[in-house]
Order: sequence, then C-alpha cells, then structure tokens
Amino acid sequence: MNRASAPTILLEAAGLLPDTDGYALAYGSHATGTHQPTSDLDLLYTGRRPLDDADLSALTAAVVALHHRHGLHLDEEVPYAVKLYATGDQVDQAAALAGFQPCWGTPPPTVRETWFLSTDDFRLRLVFNVLTSPHVFLGGNTTAYHRQVRSAERSAAALAQSLTTHDGQPTLQEAWAALWQAPDGRTGKDYLGYLVAPHLLSVLTRGLTDHHPTPRLQPSRSSIHRLPTSAAP
Repeated sequence: MNRASAPTILLEAAGLLPDTDGYALAYGSHATGTHQPTSDLDLLYTGRRPLDDADLSALTAAVVALHHRHGLHLDEEVPYAVKLYATGDQVDQAAALAGFQPCWGTPPPTVRETWFLSTDDFRLRLVFNVLTSPHVFLGGNTTAYHRQVRSAERSAAALAQSLTTHDGQPTLQEAWAALWQAPDGRTGKDYLGYLVAPHLLSVLTRGLTDHHPTPRLQPSRSSIHRLPTSAAP
C-alpha cells in the first residue's frame, strides 16, 4: 500500500467537520510528530448543535473509513461515541473543569475500563486534555477555538492549585508536578493523560499568567449539566 502523507490524512479529516460553527482538532501522536505509519488518528470535532444518533454514527463511520483507507489502526479503548464530538457548550463545561468536580482537590482516579471511560465526567476530562495537550487545528471557528483553549489553560492553573498542598498560587514547578504525576506515582493515561512535559509547562506558564486565583476555586455544581447520551462527544 502506498501510504498517504500525514498532511494529506489530516486534510481529509478536516473535511469531515459536521458543523462549521465548530472546529476540528487532531491530537495524540499525529500532533506531536511521533506517529508511526499505521498509528491511529485521534480526532475531536466540535459544533454548535448536538448530533443525533444517525449523524454521530455517520461521522464515526467516516472516520473509521478514513482509517481503513490509509491503513491506520483503530483505537477504540475509548468509544467513538464518547470521544469524537462535543458541542460548544460541552467544550465550555470541559474547559471550566466540570469533569473534575466530583473529585475536586484530590488526585482524580482513572480506570482504564469501558464503564469508566464512557462516563460523563471522563468525557469532559478528555476534552479538557485535548485542549491543553499538543494538537493540530484542522479548521473551523477560530474565535471559539482560541477562547476555549485560553479558558482551559487558565483552568489548568486552577486545577494545579487545587492539587498542591498549600494555599495560594503554586509555583510553575509545583503546578507542573501536580498535573504530571499523582502522589501515588501514576502518570500519563493512568492519571491526567499528559505525555509531553514541555508542552504542559508552556500551558501552565500561560495559564498561571492569565489566572486570577481564588482560594481553592471549585467548579460550581449549578454550572454543570450532564451530557445526554445522544449528544455524547
């Protein structure tokens, strides 16, 4: 098989954006340049409206077909119904740390089993991770994209603050350590999903500069809405 170049594959993925009011991102190894010829392509599409079951199934089928067409592996540890699409409201919730509310102030658990990876809280945590990890902007609404990334970076600073052992704004080193590794030694996909240390440092540098901390800031329950199954990202 003559394999297409990474830019060709990414441009094909960009063409699948179902709602031009949203945007498309590629993340994971294709965003960091560490992918192998058959590495799966991690994608997040956003839009103003929820997708019904038929539209979500069609988007999933198109992404699966793209993988088959280019000989890419499929990674369905996290179901596509969970990870592929989010509305703008859901991205705003994720950027505001709604996915961390149930465990606020303690290192969040990660259970790499389908029942956990399909929960609403994990969905929001995944979207937050995409916004604060290396990614490629594939097209769409740049205004919404820049606003939501900046919001997520400020929230990364707040999350780090909640996980440090003293009041007040953490140092950059303390913030990075709090998000990179749990006290029990968990890192990467077994913790918050961060895999590129320099990028996380950059996110926190911007977030701490932007962030105006309040003592142990906690997401408000009143601002958190459960994700309907038919509108799962």
